[in-house]
Amino acid sequence: MDYMKWAVTVIGLLLPLLIILYKLWLGRRISNRANNVDNASRTLDSIASASGSADSDTLLPLPFGEYEVFMNFRGPDTRYQITDILFRFLVNLKIRTFKDDDELRKGEGIWPNLVEAIEQSKIYVTIFSENYAYSKWCLKELAVIVEHQERNQGCIILPIFYMVDPRDVRHQSGPYLRAFRQHENFFDEETIRIWKAALNKVGALKGWHVKSNDEQGAIADLVTGIVWSHLSKNNFLETDKLIGMDDHIEVVKERLALDSPCMTIVGIHGIGGIGKTTIAKAVYNKVSPQFDRCSFVEDVREMLQQRDGIIILQKHIISDILRVKNFAESIANNSAGIRIIKDRISRFKFLIVLDDVDEKFRFDKILGNIKNFVSGSRFIITSRNVKVLSTLTDDCKLYKVLEMNHSHALQLFCNHSFKQDSPPSSYETLSNDIVSVAAGLPLTLKVVGSLLFQEEKVIWEDKLRQLKEIPEEEVVERLKISYDTLNEEAKQIFLDIACFFIGEDKDLPSYMWSDCDFFPISNINILRQRSMIEIASHLLFHMHDQLRDMGREIVRQENTRHPWKRSRIWSKGKALDMLCNQKLTLLYKLWSGRRSSHTSISVDNASTQSDSNPLQLRYLDIKARMLNDDFSNYVPGLRSLRVSFKYSGRMPNFSVDNLVIVELFRLRGT
Repeated sequence: MDYMKWAVTVIGLLLPLLIILYKLWLGRRISNRANNVDNASRTLDSIASASGSADSDTLLPLPFGEYEVFMNFRGPDTRYQITDILFRFLVNLKIRTFKDDDELRKGEGIWPNLVEAIEQSKIYVTIFSENYAYSKWCLKELAVIVEHQERNQGCIILPIFYMVDPRDVRHQSGPYLRAFRQHENFFDEETIRIWKAALNKVGALKGWHVKSNDEQGAIADLVTGIVWSHLSKNNFLETDKLIGMDDHIEVVKERLALDSPCMTIVGIHGIGGIGKTTIAKAVYNKVSPQFDRCSFVEDVREMLQQRDGIIILQKHIISDILRVKNFAESIANNSAGIRIIKDRISRFKFLIVLDDVDEKFRFDKILGNIKNFVSGSRFIITSRNVKVLSTLTDDCKLYKVLEMNHSHALQLFCNHSFKQDSPPSSYETLSNDIVSVAAGLPLTLKVVGSLLFQEEKVIWEDKLRQLKEIPEEEVVERLKISYDTLNEEAKQIFLDIACFFIGEDKDLPSYMWSDCDFFPISNINILRQRSMIEIASHLLFHMHDQLRDMGREIVRQENTRHPWKRSRIWSKGKALDMLCNQKLTLLYKLWSGRRSSHTSISVDNASTQSDSNPLQLRYLDIKARMLNDDFSNYVPGLRSLRVSFKYSGRMPNFSVDNLVIVELFRLRGT
C-alpha cells in the first residue's frame, strides 16, 4: 500500500513536466511543418526535400519547365516505401524528377504550378495505393496527366499498384468505391466522372503490382530502366531526319530475333559514310524499351586508340548498365573490368551497341566470355571490316549496308541543300546530277548538300564540275580511314584497282601483283573484308564510285601540279598532254606523231625521262595507230603490257625480261 502511494505521488509530480515537454515538442513540429509548407508554395521541388527521401544536396530547386518525370502518389501510404526508393534512383541518375506529396500543400494557390509541372514533364509515374482515391489532389493531378498524355503521344504513364488490386483502381471497387462515396458529397457529377475515367484508363495500363513480399528496390530499378530508356529514345536522334531507314531497321530487327531467348550478336558492316551508325541508332531507339538496361558507345575505334582505351570502354559500358558512375571509377585494369561485367552486368537483359570497331577490338579482352551473358541480351556492333565481326562468334548475324537508291538519296540531299524533301524545279537537273555523282553515299550527300545550302546556281554548277574530278575533302578523309590501316602492298593493289581495273577480271593483274611481291591473294581478301572492293559476277573487280574517287585523289595528291610525277596516270587527257609536251620519252615514241585514244600507266618511279634514264613502268595500257620502234630500252621493268595498235607488218620490240602479262590487240580496220 505504501508503494502505491509513493507511485501516485511521483506521477503527480512528473505529469505537469511531461505535459510541458509534450507541448514544446508539438509546437516545434507544427512550426517545422509550417515552414515546409511555405517552402513548397515557393518551389515545388522543396516538397521532395521535406519528405526526407534524399540527401539535401541532390534536391536543389529546379525552374519550372525543366522536369522530366512527375511522380503522383499519396504520401502517407507510400512515402517511406516504393516512392522514396524510386525517387532516389531517379535522382542518382540526374533525371529531373518532381515528387509531389499531397500532405504538404497549403491551399489551392499551388495548383497552377502543379499543372505547369505536369505539362512540362515527359513521363508520369502514378503510384496507386489503398487510400489513393481519398486524396482529391491525387485525383485532380491524374485527370490532368491523362488529358495531357492524350494530347501528347510522346508522353507515357507508368502505373505502380502498391498493395492494391489493379481491378479496384480500374473499376473503382473496394477501397476506391468507399472513397468515391465520400467524394460524391462534395464534388459535382462531372468532376466525379472525369476522375473515374482517368482511373479507368490508367488502371488498365500495364504496370507493376507490388505485393507485401516483393522486393521494392528491384521493382523501382525496373521502373527506372523504363524511364531511362524512354528519355534516351527521345533524345538520341533529334538532330537528324531518318530517310530510307525502314528497310534497314526491319532487317536488323529480324536478325536480332527479339523473341528468341538466345544471346545474339548482329554485325553491321559497309564502307565508311554508308550509314552504319545511323542504322544502329535507329534500331536502338526502336527496340531499347524491350531491355532492362541499354548502352550505346560511339567511336569505339577512337576510344581504343587512347591510353587505357580498353578500361575507358569498360567504364562506359558499366556506368550505362549499372547507372552508377562512381562504381566504374574503381576499375584499375581490364581484368577487373571483365570481372565486374561478369558479376554485375551479365545478370541483366541488356542491349549494347558498339559503333565503329576495328581490328584492335577483342571481345573477350573487353567483355569476357560471350557465354557469361544471360539469354535475351543483344549486341549490335558496326564495323568497316567484316572479318572483325565474323570472328566474334560463329553465330554473329551479319548485315551489309549498301548505297541508297536514287529516290532516297535525292530526298536526303535536298533535306540538307534546301531543307525540304525535293528540289525546286530550277534546280532539279543539277540536284539529280550531283546525287548521281555521290553514288548513294549518305556522307557525300550530307556534306555536299550542306555546302550548297542557299548558294547561287553558278556555285552549284562549279561544285558539280569539281565533284566529277575531285571528291569533297571531308568525304575523302572519312573514307581514307580504311585505306590508312592497310599494309603497303594492299595499298598498292587498291590504288591499281581504283585507277585501272574496275570492271576487269581479277586474275590478270594478280599475276603482275604476285610478281611484284604484293601478295594479291591475301591482300585482295583484306580489301574485301574492309568493304573496299567487291568481286562481282564473272570474277570482275567492283568498287563504290566514292572509294574509286578517293583512291584517285590519293594519287593526285602525290603531285597536284605535275601529273607526270604521280605514280599512276589513268586520264586520257593528262596522258595526251604529256605526249604533246614530250614529258616522257617513252610516251612520245609510242605516240608516233598521232593522237592516242587511250593511255593508262602505272609507274614505280615517275619522273622526266631520257634515253639514258629509262622509265620504271610496271603496267602500260595504250592504244596507238603505229608502233614501229624498238622499246626494249625504255621499259625494262614492265610487268604487264596491253597494247592496241595498227599492224604494219612487224611487231614492236619490248623488253620481256620482266613481263608476266602481254595483251596485244589489233585495231579494227587494220
